[in-house]
Amino acid sequence: MELDEMAKTLVATLHLETNPVGVKLIKKEEDIPEDIELITEPLRYCEMVQAARYRGETTLAKVDMHSCKGGASGLGLMEFPENIASGNLYFSKLNKVVTKEAGSKIVSSFPAQEAGSIVATLVAPLDKMTVKPDVVIFVGKPFQARRVVQAALCQEGGRVNFDTAGIQSFCVDATSSPILKGDVNVSMGCDGAAKNAGLEDDFVVVGIPFDMAEKITPILAERGEGWDNWMRS
Repeated sequence: MELDEMAKTLVATLHLETNPVGVKLIKKEEDIPEDIELITEPLRYCEMVQAARYRGETTLAKVDMHSCKGGASGLGLMEFPENIASGNLYFSKLNKVVTKEAGSKIVSSFPAQEAGSIVATLVAPLDKMTVKPDVVIFVGKPFQARRVVQAALCQEGGRVNFDTAGIQSFCVDATSSPILKGDVNVSMGCDGAAKNAGLEDDFVVVGIPFDMAEKITPILAERGEGWDNWMRS
């Protein structure tokens, strides 16, 4: 399935109000697209995804243009800075935990890409991607996430286990985690994405490994309308 067709199908079957987004984590300098300009003003990764989602923008960025170093670290562009790795950020500044050790345990549990394994990130609306993405992300209502989970289990059954901490939602939960575990992940979002990138309070962030997106999109096209009609009958 072509990427533009996949995007149209996801929008139509899930009733998405904004663009599904494709993300490519680029591992080698020679694989950085020459026809796309690197950004020159730093952005947070969650802002990059939101820019693609809302405004159709494409963002190509190396580590120095990732203004959120926690996000850059979760994506494998760099090591976690000491204030994050130690848990001190979540303890002393954000007041999310009662000890630094608890914060450090959260960070050490992140399903993050290996530090230094990624040289650049490419984020774009799925229908504008010029390379095969690693993950497809959409932001939407729990109902829309439910349809993706149902489609993911349609052929072989089982259960989907969500991996989240309410921290680093776009970068770790919706990008790194789906890539590493090869399964859909649903994130409740994070305060940073809400504060800095406008993530809606009542929406979730869904990351789907691209290979899985290729499998579930036809299922959604075939069965989604029937599921909706039965639910509302």
